Amino acid sequence: MLRLHNTASHKLEKFKPIHSGQVNMYTCGPTIYDFAHIGNLSVYLLSDLLKKYLQFSGYKVLDVMNFTDVDDKTIKASHAQGVPLSQYTQKFGQAILDDFDKLKISRPKVICEATKHIPDMIKLIQTLLDKGYAYQAKDKSVYYKISAFKDYGKFAGINKRQLKTGASGRINSDEYQKDNAGDFVLWKAWDKDDGQVFWDSPFGKGRPGWHIECSAMSMKYLGPSFDIHLGGEDLIFPHHQNEIAQSEGATGQKFVNYWLHHGFLRMSQKKMSKSLGNLYTLSQILEKVPNPMAFRYLILTSHYRKALNFSFDILQSAQNTLDKFSNFIARLRQQQDKSLDTTDNQAKTQQLIDIALTAFTDFMDDDLNTPQAIASLFNFINQINKMIDNAQVGPIVAQQVLDFLKKIDKVWAFIFPDKKFDPKNEDATQIGNIIKQRDLARQNQDWSKADNLKQQLDQMGVEIQDNPTGTSWKWKKQ
Repeated sequence: MLRLHNTASHKLEKFKPIHSGQVNMYTCGPTIYDFAHIGNLSVYLLSDLLKKYLQFSGYKVLDVMNFTDVDDKTIKASHAQGVPLSQYTQKFGQAILDDFDKLKISRPKVICEATKHIPDMIKLIQTLLDKGYAYQAKDKSVYYKISAFKDYGKFAGINKRQLKTGASGRINSDEYQKDNAGDFVLWKAWDKDDGQVFWDSPFGKGRPGWHIECSAMSMKYLGPSFDIHLGGEDLIFPHHQNEIAQSEGATGQKFVNYWLHHGFLRMSQKKMSKSLGNLYTLSQILEKVPNPMAFRYLILTSHYRKALNFSFDILQSAQNTLDKFSNFIARLRQQQDKSLDTTDNQAKTQQLIDIALTAFTDFMDDDLNTPQAIASLFNFINQINKMIDNAQVGPIVAQQVLDFLKKIDKVWAFIFPDKKFDPKNEDATQIGNIIKQRDLARQNQDWSKADNLKQQLDQMGVEIQDNPTGTSWKWKKQ
């Protein structure tokens, strides 16, 4: 049974969805004022991993992600570029979807842009006003009154009494640092810096605050209570704490049952941030290591709750490991024209597959323990390699293994090379044909032709080895 570490309880809890067989989950998505950096993408890889594993486990999944396309950053940036807000944000919204595709992140079933849900936000704010959780200040903005919410701060482990409150704690923004925490804005009254970005509401002309956006949109699609909410650990406070206060204040129901937070991606042991100048986009890291799956693999080798220190050396190491997967798959396919199958070999292989599948699910059920799950995969591959070495793998056994790898790769998505980013994979069939021609030339003692074919393989980056059961090959180390 799947167990997840719930940020709300700080405990590992058995996962039980609200509706049997159905999981509703929400991920705090990007603010689309710039290209996403790899720290952002690591969070979305967690969301994708969980979604894929839930589906693997037999659940139907409704996953929702927001795109914040109106806030201080997007408005300021669009004004600086001299283009309408929607035109400015559209570019970056499409860019992150392109990143998703490169990383084999399944696009969420619902992607909700804040600007298309303003009426939902206004309705929620009005409910909070009616229930006494919010008030309109002299500056015409509407604020959430944290003193009205009994458990404010409990989720984030913060004492409400220590928070600064009152006018001095407010700034003309929907973002603030912890030392400025206090009543937070739900509806920001229009000012000249907003330009043409505003909506009419019962509270006056203005725009929503950042926190209210996620509450309104998540509940619109998933209901007042849903199963899982994901995000980076930097969102625990104030954003997720504020979501809870807004949502539960309005509905009187528990907002989310399980909260998952991804640890920071660091660079030289420091958190990635624009202020430190240590941010990389996916496009930038692909200039050095062209295969996006290397980044996917790297992120999944670390447990999601732990900080991971990024470097190009470990990214290249991840690519080297992917090459081993490619070589193993190519080696399996080489066995498909060899008459080596026996009933015993098939039974032995099935036993190894059953053990590997049990290990995979046991580790993944343990709070998505990807490092151990990947280690168990390598153990399985090593055992199959020994069977190949011992001439125990023919076409039936090879297909057994390939079918198993395809099954678990519905979760991993990095085992089988992507032809788009691994052109070597496209050469596998051609290499097999050349090796067959060379084997035939050797049988006919046409050594000149055999040598020419070997030289052709060498130029393709292929290393071959002749052995009693045939010719095997692998890619040369880069």
